[in-house]
Amino acid sequence: MQPMHRRSFLKAVGGATAGASLFLSGCAPAILTGAKKTLNFWAFSSTRTQWQQKAWELYKQEKKPDFEINWMIFPFQQMHDKILITALAGSGGPDIADIEIGQFARFIKGDVIFTDMTSKLQQMGIADQFYRPSATDPWSWQGKIYGIGNELNACLLSYRWDLFEKAGIKAPITTWDEFAEAGRNYHKATGKYFIDFPFNDSGYWWIQTLQGKGGFFDASGKPIFNSPEGLKTLSYQKQALAEGWASIRPVGQAYWAKVSDGTFASLIGPSWNFSGFVQQNSPDTAGKWLLQPLPLWEAGGSNTATQGGTGVAVLKTSSSVEEALDFVLYEHSSVEALLGDYSIRQTWPTFKPALEQAKLSEPLKFFNNQSAGGVIKEVAPQINKWYNSPYWPETTDAFTRLALTPCLQQAGVSPASALKAADGEATRIINFETA
Repeated sequence: MQPMHRRSFLKAVGGATAGASLFLSGCAPAILTGAKKTLNFWAFSSTRTQWQQKAWELYKQEKKPDFEINWMIFPFQQMHDKILITALAGSGGPDIADIEIGQFARFIKGDVIFTDMTSKLQQMGIADQFYRPSATDPWSWQGKIYGIGNELNACLLSYRWDLFEKAGIKAPITTWDEFAEAGRNYHKATGKYFIDFPFNDSGYWWIQTLQGKGGFFDASGKPIFNSPEGLKTLSYQKQALAEGWASIRPVGQAYWAKVSDGTFASLIGPSWNFSGFVQQNSPDTAGKWLLQPLPLWEAGGSNTATQGGTGVAVLKTSSSVEEALDFVLYEHSSVEALLGDYSIRQTWPTFKPALEQAKLSEPLKFFNNQSAGGVIKEVAPQINKWYNSPYWPETTDAFTRLALTPCLQQAGVSPASALKAADGEATRIINFETA
């Protein structure tokens, strides 16, 4: 294993080294248990292990494996820290692990600690059967796939049809220019807001920018958020706030209170937002929402994006890499297993044959008996490719802190100057850490 740069190691591990002795005492991979060895699967959410355990039961029925899986759940940050430390130590970690999208960058500074899945996906003939911007792009680096996710996370516009109807707003809305015009009319008629924009979270900026084939990085890992696409998005959001038809997002539960009382008429995002979070935090709005593809920036462009997710990776330190890979790729390409996850979490899958199943397009009461899955199937092929980087945390932090927050909160800060300042900061950090 090639050594990391010292600064990169310290940055990746953070404060976790204080508990290194505790972490290294964890279970070793592939424990021998009687006649069968046991692979350790680490996760940070019992809802994710719930569907994977069901997938494991299917796998055992079909393949009669000569190993077992031991499922272990840790607190989110502790699990990711522990994986990094045990992998660098060469022992004491899992065979398989859930890796949250925002954490992946920590593990590709220096020698990547995960097994490359690319050739296995190709050998199985399933590499092209996934919507890869959600399934593999988040866990890929330099053309190699190190993890795979089953959550499609296609982004849609979710809107309160009852509020639109009362204010005379027609939907679906085709373009972002039309959305702005409808927003001005809505605010004039109601005094309320058509949408909100978060000032301390890059999610909405990311969604709109990815639509235009922009993002945070190019294929080499160079920051590209200070691009025409990034500038267009930030300028659009700032103008919407200046015109008064959009609002800065309140922090915490204050936001969901305003979603519940109709202060905000629409939101954008993937199913964990428009379905999961809204149902959890604003249950009284059930039946008052409809979904449509995102408005277009221009004719022929993409009408969706992808946001968030958790992927599954296999550690190089595992003594059972082939067995671990076989199960991980099985659970992500088994239609029956993925339908099970939809039943548990209402998660639409990245595997195309599973997304085509009729059950995933059934009418949903929360969306006024609309087929949410039908809209997702319509837009899924339009998700643009994007790239991750070892410096995702540092770059997204610089963007949010120096571009997004001051630009949206302060009238005198221009999008162009804010993006330039953030780009300079991100570049300095990367150059320092790679020196």
